[in-house]
Amino acid sequence: MNAQLSIQNLEKTFGAVKATNNASFDIAPGELHAIIGPNGAGKSTLIAQIAGEITPDKGRILLKGEDITQVPAHKRPGLGLARAFQVSQLYPEFTLLENVAIAIAAREGKTFGMWKPLGSDPELMQAAATYLQRVDLGARGQSPVNELSHGERRQLEIALALAQEASVLLLDEPMAGMGAEESARMTQLLQALKGRYSILLVEHDMDAVFALADRITVLVYGQTILTGSVEQIRNDPHVRAAYLGEEHA
Repeated sequence: MNAQLSIQNLEKTFGAVKATNNASFDIAPGELHAIIGPNGAGKSTLIAQIAGEITPDKGRILLKGEDITQVPAHKRPGLGLARAFQVSQLYPEFTLLENVAIAIAAREGKTFGMWKPLGSDPELMQAAATYLQRVDLGARGQSPVNELSHGERRQLEIALALAQEASVLLLDEPMAGMGAEESARMTQLLQALKGRYSILLVEHDMDAVFALADRITVLVYGQTILTGSVEQIRNDPHVRAAYLGEEHA
C-alpha cells in the first residue's frame, strides 16, 4: 500500500507508564481509518504524537513518505497534516466566515489590521465561504460563533482544518458531547469527506465508526493489537473481549 500516513513502532513512556507501545499502522490515500480502544488505551497520546504535540521516544511518523517525527506541531499543517478540535482556536465574537478567513490568511501568510480589515479581501471571503459549504454551514456564514450549537462548532472546527489544505485530517472524538441528531449529521458530513482526504478518526461511538471506517486499528495498553476491516474487527473474539462487548458482535 502506498501510505499517505505511516505510523511505525511509536513508543512513549511517562514514568513507569508506557502510553504508546510499538504502535504501528498505515493510512492509504482517501481512507478513513478509525482508532478504537478502551479508556486509558493511549489514543490521546498517540494522536498528540502524530500531531506533533508530543515527541515519541522511539519510532517514526511518515507523511507521504517524508519523516516528520521531529517536525514541530505548527509546521505540520503546511506539510499536509491538520488536526481538528482540541488544537483549533475559535473566535466567539467573530462570524463563521471571519473565523475561516483567519485560518486561510494564516496559512497564506496574510496580515490584516486597522487599515486593511479582514472583509476587504473578496477572494479570501469567497474561499472561506467555500469551506463553510463543505461542512454544511454555508447559510450560517454571517452568524457569530457564540450563537452556534455544540455540533455546529464541531462542524466549524472541521472547516478550519480543511482550510489548512491538508491531505490528512486528524479528528479527535468529533461526536463527543453530541445528541443523536447531531451525531447523525456529523456522520453524514464525514461520509461526504471520505475519499477526498485521508482521515484518522478517534471515536467512541461505535455505530459511527462501523458506518464510516474503511479500516480500524484497535489500541489496547498503547499497543496496536489488530488492524482490519469493519467485519474483521467486529468478529474478532479478542477485540470483543477487550472492548466491544456482545452488543456490537
